[in-house]
Amino acid sequence: MSFDFTICIPTYNRGKRALELVNVLVENLQENWSILVLNNASTNGVEFYNEIENLSKINKQVDYVKHDVNRQFYGNFKSCLTHPESKYIMIVSDEDFVNFDEIKSILEEVEQHENLGACRTSIAPHKDLKDEGNCHTFQTSYLRAGEKALSGFCFSNNYISGIIYNLQNIKKTNLIEILDKNILSHKAYPHLYFDLLVSSKFDVLKTSKAGVLEGASVLSETLNEEGKKAVTFDHIGLYGYGERVNQFLALRDGIIDAVNLLDENNNDRFIIFLNIYLLLVEKYFYLIAMCNMPQYKNHLMEESLLKESFFYISCSAIFAYPSIEPYKEIVLEGITSVYNKYK
Repeated sequence: MSFDFTICIPTYNRGKRALELVNVLVENLQENWSILVLNNASTNGVEFYNEIENLSKINKQVDYVKHDVNRQFYGNFKSCLTHPESKYIMIVSDEDFVNFDEIKSILEEVEQHENLGACRTSIAPHKDLKDEGNCHTFQTSYLRAGEKALSGFCFSNNYISGIIYNLQNIKKTNLIEILDKNILSHKAYPHLYFDLLVSSKFDVLKTSKAGVLEGASVLSETLNEEGKKAVTFDHIGLYGYGERVNQFLALRDGIIDAVNLLDENNNDRFIIFLNIYLLLVEKYFYLIAMCNMPQYKNHLMEESLLKESFFYISCSAIFAYPSIEPYKEIVLEGITSVYNKYK
């Protein structure tokens, strides 16, 4: 059945939390809204997922999908885009909550823009949250498709909760097919790659209104198939630095994929690529030098040399491009400035 708006909940082994979220949502749904729960072949909390499935059989506004195998986060993200028939979807982690005080007005604002492809809503803390980890308030801004959207929207936040996509517009293009072709390179952040693609073709919106409320993390309660505490991302832990480099290089290529969709000549596309690349360098210096550095140091990695190594990686990842020569000094100056900021 088709709805105007679907709240998509990708979930794995957190059935109790997912059921709690669904029960709250059901009590607050508008008539033309729906819920889609995407169970990634969970093996724990099955009894709670069964309750969601039973609810879906009697409530037409609840849709429940259980994958036969664990498709990982990236596969479940793709299902959020391919399964619903709604005009708009919003993705919400099973740890978080929908902010019903704001979401209706956010959708009204989204409806005003015919060429909109995506909206990032702000994230506010839930009343019971003690430690804010993903909360963020954006400055409201409407950005036209192309360079403005790519530079002002993409890489603005890693967290997936609160992203709204205009599927009606997106499905008129081949962007989901491009995502599917390259998704294995973007296992950790498929949504960041998709945001690049969407921003190349559609206008985007960031709003100061909070579409979701961050709930307390239940990662410590999340168990894998062996019943052990799950670490869900490869960039967390002893070998996380290598995975951060993999993400960085994949997103570099993702920028190329996006700018190649622009109606610009080759030289202009390359200049846009360089500008967005410097934003990516800034983002990953922040992740490596600030967010993840305590983990690296705890595993006996020397801080200054690690930062210096990423400086050289950032340079090597751009200086092999044949078109770089006229811009090499400017780009080196930009990378050096970012490095000095985090040095």
